[in-house]
Amino acid sequence: MSHLESKIALVVDDEPAQVEFVSAILDDQKMKTISASNGKEAMQKITETKPDVILLDLMMSEESGMKFFNQLKKNKDYEDIPVIVVSGASQKTGVDLKSMIYEEEFAERKKKAFGIDAKPDAYIEKPVDPTKLVDIIRDFLSS
Repeated sequence: MSHLESKIALVVDDEPAQVEFVSAILDDQKMKTISASNGKEAMQKITETKPDVILLDLMMSEESGMKFFNQLKKNKDYEDIPVIVVSGASQKTGVDLKSMIYEEEFAERKKKAFGIDAKPDAYIEKPVDPTKLVDIIRDFLSS
């Protein structure tokens, strides 16, 4: 039995094909997946079923992944859930988002603006490498 078996992942992305692809990768690991197409829907899903890990796109319509992340990390019931950003934002915008997120200056500005300086636990660019994604999840859920 894999130590990922029966674990729950929330996949938050507004691209149905991406949700399907990531869900299939996790299904191969015997993980259960739930999905949301934006941050607002993701927060509702979490109140119904607390996931073991969250895979989060940043650029979504209705409510962005960053806004959802900030709300999540401010909530004592959910702040401990590992969040892995799965985003194609760098390709779409030309901005090295991964470096920006982990940069100290960004963290300070974020703390001033949102009252939080939490950073995602990991970041992976789209298109997703299935092996890399599973390895990252396994690292978080095996500890």
